[in-house]
Amino acid sequence: MKKEIKSIGILCVMLIVCAAVCLAPVSESVNIDVSLINQDPDPAEPGKYVEVKWKVENAGSSNAENVIFEVLPKFPFSLDLGESATQKIGSIWGRQIGDYGVIVTYRFKVDENAVEGQNEIEIRYSLDNGISWQKPGKFYINIRTHDAILNVKKVSYTPDPMPSGKKTVLSIELENMADSLLKDIKVNLVLIKTLQTATSISYDELPFSCFGTTNQQVIKNIGAGKTKTVEFTLIPDPDADADVYKIPITIQYSDELGTNYSKSEIISVIVGDEPILEPIIDSTSIYMKGQVGEIDISFVNKGTTDVKLLDVELKESDYVKVISSPKVYLGNIDSDDYEIAEFKVYVKDVDDSRVPLIINYNYFDPTNNKYEKQETLYLDVYSKNEAKKYGLTGGKGGYGGIFAIIIIVVIGYFGYRWWKKRKKKHQ
Repeated sequence: MKKEIKSIGILCVMLIVCAAVCLAPVSESVNIDVSLINQDPDPAEPGKYVEVKWKVENAGSSNAENVIFEVLPKFPFSLDLGESATQKIGSIWGRQIGDYGVIVTYRFKVDENAVEGQNEIEIRYSLDNGISWQKPGKFYINIRTHDAILNVKKVSYTPDPMPSGKKTVLSIELENMADSLLKDIKVNLVLIKTLQTATSISYDELPFSCFGTTNQQVIKNIGAGKTKTVEFTLIPDPDADADVYKIPITIQYSDELGTNYSKSEIISVIVGDEPILEPIIDSTSIYMKGQVGEIDISFVNKGTTDVKLLDVELKESDYVKVISSPKVYLGNIDSDDYEIAEFKVYVKDVDDSRVPLIINYNYFDPTNNKYEKQETLYLDVYSKNEAKKYGLTGGKGGYGGIFAIIIIVVIGYFGYRWWKKRKKKHQ
């Protein structure tokens, strides 16, 4: 009995479904429906081709005759030269839908300057062999660049080079080279690197500290083809060596379609002040005009930056003739150190009491910037009376001549006495 009741219930359901299908309203005329079913590739890429397929269906009961399908391509889409925008479909039977719909395919070239996102493409169809036309609606092709490129266009800092222990503003200019908006841009300076091995973790820290902000700066968005700049205030460590330092940076951002990107770059900065090198007359054996003697010139490095490849030249003039080699190579001078250049010169008999010494010298800093300078130092000379008054007549040491005379006199005296004694003995 239960089986019979169940069979009757199933039969009733089937009758109801059949009745619904039979009573469904069916258009007694042509009813064309056009749908975009595929684009390949998806998304399309600027500068390349995309194949687009539409399905044309007739949901009406009457046949559609003389059907023509046409695309109306506009920027950024175009057809290759010689390819027709129209396709003659001919007849579409009534109720020709679903798998029986007509597929229409076109191949478009996407312009290189296409805007990323949804781009409209227009179509229309005719049911009377092109006498009148109808547009079924709007269709969109998805376009996206292969990579949304955010370029580090320029890196600058003031002052340049960065002085140790002092604040410097580091500016990084970013350029959106994509054809659409880029957003949520995060720029990080990697000042501490983690070094991990199987047994330990260590850290490699660059000699920089951020001042006033963290090591991350955020930009809300950058429009297509536009640039924006982030700034960091850095302080090189007070004991940072003058050198070129490479700072890793990471950049994270998103495009309008929500795709996330991340990239790593390396920027370089120079740390170090301009060297402060001061020449001074260290010592001399010349105190009077018309003398030949030695002059020692010290080159003192008073800055925080080392000096290398120092080359010195003492120029001849109307006051001075250089007896020794006029050029002396001193090489490297560390910060807070000095080197001495020695010259043998003849001071001419001139009227001035101050003799100018013209010095040309050149050197390099640790980053191979070359410096060329000229300084004039002044050597004080005296008359014979002044030199004698100040105890300078013996030159370097002052009393050398007097001691020499005394020694000669003493030797002469004892030599004379020895000769006289010997003479008496022989008599």
